[in-house]
Formats: sequence, C-alpha cells, structure tokens
Amino acid sequence: MGGAKEREHWMDTVYKLGSAVSRIVQSRAFAASVLAAVSAIIVVVVSLNVKAVTIVDGDSTMVVLTLDNDPVRVVSRAGIKLEQGDKIVAESDLRVLSVNRASEVKITADGITTVLRMSGGTVSDALKKVGLELDQNDAINVSLNQEINDGLDIKIDRISYEEYSEIITEKFTTQNINTTVLKYGKSLIKQAGVNGKKTVYYRKTIKNGEVVKTEVVKEVVHQKMVPQIKLVGVKSGTPHNPPPYPIKLDSKGQPVEYKAKYTGRATAYSCEGGRAGTRTASGMPTKAGVVAVNPKLIPYGTKLYIVSEDGSYVYGYAVAGDTGKALMTGHCLVDLVFDHYVECLRFGAKKLNVYVLK
Repeated sequence: MGGAKEREHWMDTVYKLGSAVSRIVQSRAFAASVLAAVSAIIVVVVSLNVKAVTIVDGDSTMVVLTLDNDPVRVVSRAGIKLEQGDKIVAESDLRVLSVNRASEVKITADGITTVLRMSGGTVSDALKKVGLELDQNDAINVSLNQEINDGLDIKIDRISYEEYSEIITEKFTTQNINTTVLKYGKSLIKQAGVNGKKTVYYRKTIKNGEVVKTEVVKEVVHQKMVPQIKLVGVKSGTPHNPPPYPIKLDSKGQPVEYKAKYTGRATAYSCEGGRAGTRTASGMPTKAGVVAVNPKLIPYGTKLYIVSEDGSYVYGYAVAGDTGKALMTGHCLVDLVFDHYVECLRFGAKKLNVYVLK
C-alpha cells in the first residue's frame, strides 16, 4: 500500500518538472539565447578561416575576402571573366591570385590555318598543342624558343628535295674558216665534229608541294664535244690577210705605191702543233701574217703585200718576222705562215710578188 503511494508521488513530480522545462524552451528569451550562442560560434569560425586574397589581372588589382580555397571560384565570384586559355596562378598559399591572359596565336601549315589561345609558353609548345611536327628540311618563320605573344603568326613551309638525272647529247658545232688555198665554192673538212655526251644531275626544291627551284648538282662528261672545222674557199683575189689600212691597187691587184718589189718562190709553214704559241726569230708570235724572209734582203718589221702576178692568189698584208735556212740560201724568197697545216699542203709552192710597202 505504501509502495503505490510513493510511485504516484514520483510521477507527479516528473510531470511538473517536464511542464516547467517545456515553458522555458518555448519562451522567446531562450530562443534569443540559443541564436546568440550559434552566432557567436559562427563568428569565431569565420574569423578563424576567412582570408584576404589579392587578385592581379593585368594592370588591375583587387582584394577580396573569402573562405573558398578554389582559385577559379574566387576569381569568378570577384566578377572577373575568364576567357578560353586563361590561367590562374596561385601564389603565397592562395593569398595572391594572378590571372594570366591567353594570347591568340595563328599557325599555318599544310594549307591549314589554326588559331589557338595560350597563356605563356614557346612556339615549340604551341606546335605541340596542335600536333604539328617539323621535318629536317622544313622552314619556320620564327624561332622555336621564342615566347608567344598576342597576334603571333607562325608559318611553316614544308620543304623537300627530289633528285634526278638525264643524259644530254650536245650536237657538235661547225666552224667555217675562209681560206685562199681552196677554189671558191669548195670546202674541206679539216676536223671532224664529234657529238658530246654527258649526264646532268639535277635537284628540285619543293616548297609546300610546288617546285620552286631546279638546280644542277653536277655534270659528268662522257664525251667532250669536238667542233667540226671546215675550210671554205673564197673568191679569187680575196686576201688571206686583209690589210689593216687601205692599200691602193691596180687592175691586176698589185700595189700602186711601194718601196721595192721582189719576185720569187713562196713556200708555206703552219703555226699548228708544236709551233703554236712559239716566237719567231724576231720575237714576234708565230701566226698568219708574220712571214719568214732573208732579213739581209728584207729587214724584220718590214710591211709587205704579197700577191701573184695575175692577182688570182693574194696572201695580202704581212710583216717580215722570221727566217730560215732556205731563205738565207735563196732557195725561196718568202715562207708564208698559215693557221692550219692542211692549208700549207694545199698551197704547196707558188711564184709570188713581194712588195715592200711605204
């Protein structure tokens, strides 16, 4: 009986206490106290974690307070718009954020122009970004190590070479030489012509698919071209060596004015072969127009005009400059010089007039 009364008393006490707590919680004073406590906690947390971040964007600088550790969100919430390729560089434990603006770079290669935006880097980096590689012979208008800048225009020329060869036949030329030892209209092949043959090696330079230059790398001569030399007869009375100045002649082609006249046997020799480039007895070069005489009769340096009596053959103007045994013994009056040995053979020996000019 006593136990039942005690339990009833305890339950009544708990009920009254619960009612009192309920009234306290529902009161405005309690709500304000809780809000103040939470606010205080928030202030403490914020004050301990908020940080001042300096944002540098070109010439512009600003400072923002943030709890965020994401640089992109910090910059974006600061009202700074990022373009494609722009980068944010965080420094000093996210206390300084630098916005590196991308540069617009143009790359032209293989007929295609690509525009990209990059924040920093070199030309080499730009090529890697678009997947371009340079071959050994390719040309680029800027250095691979050059730092990129806004508006940079990179151009790549694809260069390749192609080599080939061809065999060329060089047709021989013909050299006609007038001579007085052949009748007019007649000709004689003194030297047979031979066609030349050579291999020519070329190299083509190909730029972006087009041939821009073709050059000869080397030539290999298999047969040197030999010209044909043809002696051609001239009209009767044509001088073999025309005079360097006018000489008055009569109707038979004989000089009108002269110091002396000699008539005798004329022979011939050639300045070809071993005599080419040599000197005469007087020191004059051995060549047509310098004739051999007896210097006791006709001194060296004497100007002469040599012609047949009827004027049909004319050696023409000459200078006394050489001598020989036959000339000194009187076996012949004059020994004429011809450029070609075959002319000497054709001339043989003739009776000619030798005029000493004034």
